[in-house]
Amino acid sequence: MIMFVSCLDSNFLDSHWKHPIAEQGLPPANFSNLEKNLNPNACGSCHKDQFQNWKKSFHAKSANKGFLWQKEILSSEEYRSCFQCHSPLAETKSVLSDTYQTEEILNSKAHNFTEGISNPSIICASCHIRNQIRFGPPPRTNLIHEDQSNNLPHNGYVVKQEFESSEFCKSCHESKETGVKLAGKRLMEVYSEWEKSPFAKQGIQCQNCHMPNREHSWKGIHDKTFVQNSLLPTWTITENKGIYHIQAELKSISVGHAFPTYVVPKINLRFYAVIKNKSTPILLEESVIGRIVNTNLTEEYLDTRIQPQKSHLVRFDFEPKKNTIKEFLWKIEVDPDEQYIRSFEEQLREKGDKLSIPTKKLLQESLSEKKNSRYMLFTLSLKVPVSLPQ
Repeated sequence: MIMFVSCLDSNFLDSHWKHPIAEQGLPPANFSNLEKNLNPNACGSCHKDQFQNWKKSFHAKSANKGFLWQKEILSSEEYRSCFQCHSPLAETKSVLSDTYQTEEILNSKAHNFTEGISNPSIICASCHIRNQIRFGPPPRTNLIHEDQSNNLPHNGYVVKQEFESSEFCKSCHESKETGVKLAGKRLMEVYSEWEKSPFAKQGIQCQNCHMPNREHSWKGIHDKTFVQNSLLPTWTITENKGIYHIQAELKSISVGHAFPTYVVPKINLRFYAVIKNKSTPILLEESVIGRIVNTNLTEEYLDTRIQPQKSHLVRFDFEPKKNTIKEFLWKIEVDPDEQYIRSFEEQLREKGDKLSIPTKKLLQESLSEKKNSRYMLFTLSLKVPVSLPQ
C-alpha cells in the first residue's frame, strides 16, 4: 500500500470538511469497475470487517425514517441544512433533494454509483474520499512500502493522523457557534465537553472509546453493554428507628463528555420497596439524568447530566407504616431517544392529519422504533434487614 505520510495538518480538516463537499468527479481511467464503485458494498469486498460493522451502525442509518419524514414539515432550506451531517456527499444529497441534481453531480453519481444509491446516509466515501483520493489513518505497523508499479488498489491512500483525532468528529458532533443556544449552551457540545475533560488531557480520543481497534460501529448510548461499562452504580441503605436512609451514587467512570451528551437521551433512576404479600413494588423516588428542553428547542428546563468522572447522587428517607419491607430495588433505565419521542408524538398529534399518507407512515414507524429503543441498564436489590453496603 503506497502511503503519503503526514504529521497533523491544521488545514486538512478545514478542507476535508468544507461544506458543501464537492462531487467526486470521474474515476481515474486505470480504475477497475470495483475501484470505481463507491457503494459501501464495493468497499466491503476488501474492507470486510469495517463494512459489516458500518452496516449495523447509526452512521448507516443517518438518513432513515426519522430523518426522511421531516422533509414535509421543514422548509427546503432547513431540510437541506441537515444534509451536512446526515448525508455529506453531493451524490447522496442528490437522492434526497432536487437542488443537488445538477448535471455535474448526476454525472458523478452515474460514474461512481453505477447501481444507484439505495442508502444516502453517511457512507465510506463520506469520510474517506475526496476528489477520487482515498484518505485514512496511519497503518497499524510502522512499515511503509512504496509500490512504484502503481498497481495498488485505488492508487493507495493518503495517510492522515487526523483520522485518529477527536477533531475529526467535531464537524458533525459540535454545533456551530451561530446555532441555537439554550441556557448559554449549544445543542451539541460533545467536542467541547471532551476538550475540558481529564480524558483530553490524557490524550484519549473519541476513537479510543467509540472505535476501539478501529471498529466502525461507533457504539454509544443505544448499546447496553457499552454504557454499562462506562458507569458505576453504588448504594447503601441504613435503618434507624424504623426509618430507612437510602443513599445512591451513579458515577461516570469512562465517559469522556457529559453523560448523556446532547439533548436527546435521558436516564431514569427509580427506587422501589418490595412489600410482603404484594406483587407490585411501591415507587419511592425517581429522578432523571439528562438535559431537558422543550420540543421547540427554545427553552431548557433542567440539566442534570453527569460530567466526566463525576457522580449523580440521590438521598432520601423512607418510613414504612409497618415492618413489611422484603427488599429495596434500584432500577436504572436508559431512554436513548426521549427527546425524539416527545417531539414525534407532538407532531403526530398536531400535524398527523395534514401529512401525506407515506410521510405519516414513516413518522409512525420511526416513533415506534424510538420507543422500542428503551432498555433497563441496571437493576440492583438489597434485602431487608439491610446489612453491608452494596
